[in-house]
Amino acid sequence: MNPSAHHEYRHGVITLVFVIHGGVLEAKSAILAASLRARLGFDHRLRIIAAVATPDHLWGALSPSTEQLLTRLEIECLPIENPFGSGYPIGNKFAALALGGPDGHCLFLDSDMYCRAAPDFVYLQRHEAALKPADLALVPTSAGYWGRLYSLVGLELPETRVLASLSGDLMPPYFNAGFIWIRGATEFAQQWQRIAHEIEAATDIGDKWPWLDQLALPLALAHLQLRTEVLGEGYNYPLHRKPLEAGNDPCFCHYHDPEVLAREPALLRDLHALQSHWPELTRTLELYPDWRQVCSDMKAVLRTTMPAQEVDRENTDLVITGLPRSGTSFLCRLLSEHPQTVIINEPAQIFQRLKEPEPWGIPCFYAELRREILAGRPVLNKHINGRLIDDTARQQDVALPYQVSSPAYGFTLGTKNTLAYLVRLPALLRVMPKAKVVALVRHPYDCLISWASTFEHLRNADLLSQPLGNPDDPALSERNRSALREIANVGNLALRRALWWRFLVVQLLDAGPRVRWMRYEDLVSAPEKMTALLLTQDSLPALTPITWRKELPPHERDLVASVLRDVAERLQYIL
Repeated sequence: MNPSAHHEYRHGVITLVFVIHGGVLEAKSAILAASLRARLGFDHRLRIIAAVATPDHLWGALSPSTEQLLTRLEIECLPIENPFGSGYPIGNKFAALALGGPDGHCLFLDSDMYCRAAPDFVYLQRHEAALKPADLALVPTSAGYWGRLYSLVGLELPETRVLASLSGDLMPPYFNAGFIWIRGATEFAQQWQRIAHEIEAATDIGDKWPWLDQLALPLALAHLQLRTEVLGEGYNYPLHRKPLEAGNDPCFCHYHDPEVLAREPALLRDLHALQSHWPELTRTLELYPDWRQVCSDMKAVLRTTMPAQEVDRENTDLVITGLPRSGTSFLCRLLSEHPQTVIINEPAQIFQRLKEPEPWGIPCFYAELRREILAGRPVLNKHINGRLIDDTARQQDVALPYQVSSPAYGFTLGTKNTLAYLVRLPALLRVMPKAKVVALVRHPYDCLISWASTFEHLRNADLLSQPLGNPDDPALSERNRSALREIANVGNLALRRALWWRFLVVQLLDAGPRVRWMRYEDLVSAPEKMTALLLTQDSLPALTPITWRKELPPHERDLVASVLRDVAERLQYIL
């Protein structure tokens, strides 16, 4: 295979090291080894070491195919022993890094890394140490907690702070230990291990497992006074938490688990190329059920696209939302009848993902759905005999296995939710910058009459029971939480419903031009034409004033109109 773009070095030999042993880690390490050689070539200035965890009875022996692969790849195999014992497998890192030698630079890599491009070694060699901050603040970030840690090495808590790469949490230096660039690896590994043992023994320090290695990292860097370059995600991309965007090729993808790698068509095609070049890799992967499944998914992807083809997701992901009882299920059914368009109505999997500070779990969910659909496996959807239901209040509101027939790579994939997506619109627009976002609204009188006669949470305007968008939702701005508290405290039920309707419409309008919203009344007047327009960038028809279809009681109509008129007029609804 041809290595990726040329890589140069300032001086000396660079050592790369990763851990390998029998069992599930074997396949990951084999993939990393092959991807390293594919990107870096066989350069004598790059020494690649596979740190083999011993003894075999604790960690498992390598298979003959893996041993043959490492020989072909000209990767040294050197034995290590875990200084923390078999109860802490992460401890193998300490011994592995020590193999990097006393001089020059060393790069330690977690075994669940996939090399997509050669790193800029000239840039890295300018620095004594280089690491990426942790994705999330999974340990306390308080000055008291970290001050106690630094006291173990006789140091004061530094003023330096870093931002967690995914959540944006501000914290003392705390790095992901999957990519460690260091000068003088042997001495650093000794100090890193010593400090980790001290943290382990400190009974007053909590939250240390399984992050002991990452807690000790910044302390060792500070103790040795190593100036540390803070890296971006290009060197350690958290693939397990956010999918790749088309055209984005970080140096290393940190994928953690086989099913994560399997959701990325670009990586599957690349893995197929590695297997074609080094058949020993295939034989190793076939030893493990999870990786056999990945290889099966790979074949499905290869059947739907040429290996060199790159299909940009920006034209294929669709987010559908709108006011409850505004015809969004009807819209889903109409959209699902377009060629190569798959719509999932109200998937339950979104709720936990939407609770994240930045809901990267949603684009990951889209990638997972694509993986399942392309592999020919059914996914849950609200349908009757393959036809999406029109109305969740009047038809079977249950998700059942749903089989998609002959999807082509790059098919349009949409998911729908009303309340949850509406209150997370700003965050969804950030994490899915290339997705189409469409929404429905409906005349407030007709919409509120439907609320009053269908679902209990709508009938009672029960904001407090909502899993997302309630007055205590930490993801909402204080302004929005305050507005929801005021609405929840309104005693008149009709007025409370009207104020909630208004709040939701404001979220939609405040989202700006990224959201293509349509009135239900316009949709039902020309369903095929309007759904086709939603799937394009063409302008939607100019709004004309619309009156209501169903009559509210006069006293309720006056009550509602008094708080809705300004927003309703922006939608060209006559009250």
